[in-house]
Parts: sequence; structure tokens; C-alpha cells
Amino acid sequence: MTPDLGQGACRALEDAVTLAALLDARPTVAEALAAYDAARRPRTRRIARRSRLAGAVAQWGSPPAVALRDALMRLTPGSVLLRSPAPILSWTTPP
Repeated sequence: MTPDLGQGACRALEDAVTLAALLDARPTVAEALAAYDAARRPRTRRIARRSRLAGAVAQWGSPPAVALRDALMRLTPGSVLLRSPAPILSWTTPP
């Protein structure tokens, strides 16, 4: 995962909590690891893609692309910007 959203440590903490819960709930380590992979992979992939995209857009270098990015950011309502990290920040511990 690229560091562009600053979420690496957060993902590690989620991973630890999820793995601990699944190791406690499953009869074997192999089953717990399979459940962990199924539980974590989709969320982690979405966040990694989003981070990669944010990094790519932030590093645009051509003047027209930079102007477009900056104009879009100025035109985006603050409420949208405040809601945009919600899918990243909304996580609950596994049952």
C-alpha cells in the first residue's frame, strides 16, 4: 500500500484485531488464516487502490493536468471532501 492516505498503521491495527478474533473463534490456525484472508483482502485492496490513485493524482506534473486537478478540488464542496474518507474510516471489529 502506498503511503498517500497515511493508512498503513491503521490497516496493521485492523489486521491484528481481526486476526486475533479469528484465531480465537476458529478451531485451527489454517481456518483462521483462511477466514482472515477472506475478511481482510477486499477492504485492503479497495484502500490500496484508493491510495495509489490519490498518489498518482497528487503527483501529476503536466500543467494542464495540474490545473484540472486543482480546479476540481476548488469546486468540490467541503462536505464531499469531509465524507470521502468515510469508507476508509468506517470499520468495526469482527464478530
